[in-house]
Amino acid sequence: MPEPGTLDELNRLWADPRGLWGQLTGVQNGKVGARLLLTGFFFVLLGGSVDSLVMRLQLAVPENSLVGPQLYNELFTNHGSVTMFLVILPIFEGFAILLLPLMLGTREMPFPRLGAFAYWTFLLGGLLYYSSTLFQLVPDAGWFAYTPLSGKEFSPDLAIDFWVLGLGVAEIGAIAAAIEIIVSVLKMRAPGMTLTRMPLFAWAMLVTAFMILFAFTPLIIGSLLLELDRGFGTQFFVPDSGGSSLLWQHLFWIFGHPEVYIQFLPATGVVAMIVPVFTRRRPVGYLWFVAALVAIGFLSFALWAHHMFTVGLPPLVLSFFSAASMVIAIPAGVQIFSWLATIWSGRPVWRTPFLFVVGFLVIFVIGGITGVMVAAVPFDLQAHDSYFVVAHLHYVLIGGVVFPIFAGIYYWFPKLTGRLLDERLGRWNFWLLFIGTNVAFFPMHQVGLMGMPRRVHTYEAGLGWGIYNLISTLGVLIIVPGIGVFIWNVVRSYRRGQEAGPNPWGADTLEWSLSSPPAEHAWSVLPIVRSRHPLWDQEELDRGEESLERFVHGISQWPLRWRAAVIVGTADARPQEVFRVAGPSIWPLVAGLGVVLIFLSELVKLRWGAAAGALVVVAAVIRWNWPQPPPMTEEDEDAFEREYGVPVNAHGSVIVARVGTALAILFVAIAFASLLLSYFYLRLENPQWPPTGVGDPPLGQPLIAAALVVASGAGMWTAQRRIAVGDRRGFLAGLVAALALAVAGGAVQVLALAQYDAVWRAHAYGSIFYTLAGFVLLVAAGAAIMLAMVVHWALRGVYTPRRHAPIANVASFWTAMLVVWIGGFGTLHLAPYLT
Repeated sequence: MPEPGTLDELNRLWADPRGLWGQLTGVQNGKVGARLLLTGFFFVLLGGSVDSLVMRLQLAVPENSLVGPQLYNELFTNHGSVTMFLVILPIFEGFAILLLPLMLGTREMPFPRLGAFAYWTFLLGGLLYYSSTLFQLVPDAGWFAYTPLSGKEFSPDLAIDFWVLGLGVAEIGAIAAAIEIIVSVLKMRAPGMTLTRMPLFAWAMLVTAFMILFAFTPLIIGSLLLELDRGFGTQFFVPDSGGSSLLWQHLFWIFGHPEVYIQFLPATGVVAMIVPVFTRRRPVGYLWFVAALVAIGFLSFALWAHHMFTVGLPPLVLSFFSAASMVIAIPAGVQIFSWLATIWSGRPVWRTPFLFVVGFLVIFVIGGITGVMVAAVPFDLQAHDSYFVVAHLHYVLIGGVVFPIFAGIYYWFPKLTGRLLDERLGRWNFWLLFIGTNVAFFPMHQVGLMGMPRRVHTYEAGLGWGIYNLISTLGVLIIVPGIGVFIWNVVRSYRRGQEAGPNPWGADTLEWSLSSPPAEHAWSVLPIVRSRHPLWDQEELDRGEESLERFVHGISQWPLRWRAAVIVGTADARPQEVFRVAGPSIWPLVAGLGVVLIFLSELVKLRWGAAAGALVVVAAVIRWNWPQPPPMTEEDEDAFEREYGVPVNAHGSVIVARVGTALAILFVAIAFASLLLSYFYLRLENPQWPPTGVGDPPLGQPLIAAALVVASGAGMWTAQRRIAVGDRRGFLAGLVAALALAVAGGAVQVLALAQYDAVWRAHAYGSIFYTLAGFVLLVAAGAAIMLAMVVHWALRGVYTPRRHAPIANVASFWTAMLVVWIGGFGTLHLAPYLT
């Protein structure tokens, strides 16, 4: 073990500054994760709970006048939007950022400042959304914001703009946190923790994080197009001008249906951690469970039109999406049977976390069965938009998500606070929620089958719906004290709860070997993992292969002047690199404020304010990535590598930066694919393309521009090769040539766009033409800014043959930009001739 003084030094080194400044600049994963959790609960109490209570009181009896139709529309819009965007996902991302370093045996997340940025954007986006209440402009078009209802014609005020722009900020935060989680799970684990030894919660969060990237990005593009229609007069969703309302539904549900599984998979990860501990049994079918997680992740993207069975899709399309909707029940069933087999063969301990797990199994299975029912097209045509769907949705989300959240809080509360939640209050909490949920939502199946549509603020007497609605309302009145008991339990136990000790449940995973609560740096000596259940199978966590033992003990004593973390191989989990983790910074908050300024300015149509916000974001991101002087010499790095066989990069990680760049490129690629989908969808909807009166796009100037931009790639390639051999002059020449060629190509392309006679407000063709062109130019501008900063740092002598990782990353992004340029402008200028 390190000396006590060393432990204190590590703790001080990894802690955030104290006071208000520390709150604003803090990046420590425990703090950021806890803030996400608490803010998610704040929003659920503010919106999710109060709204649902008022709605149920309104529907308790026929022809009730407690609230009018307008307020009711606002209530169900707010309830759905807040629950989907501001509550469940931030809570699970908070769980992940808080717990993964403890669970995986590492000291921090790979991008602490990105984690802080994710929190600030989530918080500020939620507040921007809620500020609509102050102006009496609460969104009222449902959480799906279907066009044309959400278009300018039927929603002329700013209410929908609050929905689009406020939640858009929060979506950016969700993606930022997802990137943080992916890199953490893939590259920052304890030595020896291979992928097949990884806790199932980490697997669930890894799949979920990829799903967030693939699902939220199309929604951001869809929201962009909707706001362009509303604020700039484009015609994406206006059928009379070549647009299509169904395009919005496709873009929305490409996000919307995976979103259900984005919320469900982390919940299964929580359950998978709790079941083995409270049955004293290793999970049955670990590898099958992992395969099921991955399968659900893929399949969830193959059934978005499941929500569009009634819009008139061709029978072949209906058959495909119906089959996909049923097939996904297979991997979900694998998970259920894995838990049942584990419980059946174990010795259950009926403590509160396990009670919530059993409640989850019962309620979620009912919700899953009704999900298979609505996957059948004939049944869905009857039940569509009825209360049967409301019942199904709430059984899935409350049973499949909310109960595991409560289970997880009861399970990890002792680790995070050092105190146990009260068991007696926990049982009251569980039974009130379990009974209340079934009383509230089971009757909705019946009233839905009787024909009661959803989203109606009242109904006539004599239809036979009254008794079922009254029972549902009584159910919600049972749930409310259940939540109250939970809040009281948390407050009371945090102050006077029974002390927990390090491992009160006799659990098997790494986090339970740490003190409760853990130190700021979590791990003084990194664990060496040799089992899926290290606390059950290993007597000592710091023992293993000799070279690994020497390494983990070496890193526990050195360095003590900068935050050192370890990167491991994705498959073999052997140490690959020791790198410097970023520390506290005000710039993530500044960048978050810049993002909000962009969206807020668009809300009030103050376009120069949006431009100022963009400048703030660019400046803040540059500042938070500004190269810091390495805290040690290259000779000291070499000395450590010679002794332990692991490279040291005190100036920043080569591997983490490479993976992060790859994910950034993936984000750009998904956004680009979403715009291409929009382009070709609109093309199919319009027999005349371009529309009558608009000429075909030019070819000459775009070809010259493409040639110049492609040639810039040669400059980047030259620069990358010359710095590797220490040729500073050739390196600088390559960088400058690449930048000059790209700027020249961009200028020629902008000139071609300006001379083209298409009008972006007149027809959907012009709208998608200039939007896609703008996206490509924006990607190119981002790449050019990166390159300009590299030129600046190169002139200051920052890069050496050993320390030049940013060059490789910028070169990778530059290559991606070239692909986007060729694909984007190639589509715009050639598609009218070829299709």
